[in-house]
Amino acid sequence: MATTSVFNGTSLVVLIGSEVIGFATSCSLSIAIDAPDASTKQSLGWADEIGGQKSWSLTTDGLATVVPGAVANYISTTELANFAILRQPVTVKFTTVDNGTSPTPGVTPVPNDTYYSGLAFIESVDMTADMENPVTYSVSFKGTGPLTIGTNA
Repeated sequence: MATTSVFNGTSLVVLIGSEVIGFATSCSLSIAIDAPDASTKQSLGWADEIGGQKSWSLTTDGLATVVPGAVANYISTTELANFAILRQPVTVKFTTVDNGTSPTPGVTPVPNDTYYSGLAFIESVDMTADMENPVTYSVSFKGTGPLTIGTNA
């Protein structure tokens, strides 16, 4: 069932391919448009801009894991680091998942909900290990090419 109003942020996740990035605590999508100056003398002292290059990025933070996704059905921090080291572009998807009734809760995209997807490089993977606290990660993706907006099947 499609999400039709304000919804809980727990349902919104980042996937690589069809696997959720594991144990995320937050995620964020940013879409930016450059606005190059197009001011002329006819602008009468006002700045004029034109729509320029578009770009997008994703970030997600969470609790670090080392179990491979092939075993655990999620992308681990180790796998994220490997993608970055190999400079391997990945297909990412920013969408809602079913956290309750599906055969695999937390993994199945909610049918008819909007998604944002595209090819991206991992710009950074950060891990933080504070004394007597869970190890955390932060990963940043930089889109290469267009960001597609669609609807989950």
